[in-house]
Amino acid sequence: MSDKKFNFDKVFQVKELEKIAPKLNKVINSLGFKIVRVIMTESQTRTLQFMIERSDLTDINIKECVKLSKIISEILDNNDLIKEEYLLEVSSPGIERPIIEYNDYKRFKGSMVKVKLFEKYNNKTKFNAYIKDCDDNKVTFLDNKDKEIMILPLSLISNAKLVYNEF
Repeated sequence: MSDKKFNFDKVFQVKELEKIAPKLNKVINSLGFKIVRVIMTESQTRTLQFMIERSDLTDINIKECVKLSKIISEILDNNDLIKEEYLLEVSSPGIERPIIEYNDYKRFKGSMVKVKLFEKYNNKTKFNAYIKDCDDNKVTFLDNKDKEIMILPLSLISNAKLVYNEF
C-alpha cells in the first residue's frame, strides 16, 4: 500500500506518533500486515492500541500479534515520543471493526454500520445504516430505521464501525 493512499490522520489518531507513522506503516506493511487504526485509550491505565489485519485480509492470530507487538515496541522505545506511561496492545480489529478508509467502505459494501457525523445531515448525527455504494469518496447509506438513502462525503463522517448481526 502506498503512503499516498494511506490516510495517516484517520488511522494514526495519536499525535505523538505523527513523526514515525510512515516508518511504522512501512515496517508493518513489509511484514504482510496493514494498520487499521492506532488510538490511545484512557481509563485506569493508558493503552496505546494498534489494530492490525493481514494484508491478504485473512485472520490474524495471537502469535502474529505478539511478534508485531515486539517490533512496534522496539520502534516506540527507540523514538521515545510518548512521555507518559502506557500499555501497548496489538490486536485484530474484531467483528465490530472500525471503518476508517474509503477502501473499507468499499470492502464492506452491503454491511450494517453505526455512523457518527461531524455535523447534522437531514437532522441526524448518528444512525445505523447499510453501506449501499461508494463512489468518488462518497458513501451511499440506506438508513436502517427510516429507509432514507443518504449520499455523504467521507469528510462528513466522524467515525463508523461494523454492527454485528447474529443470524
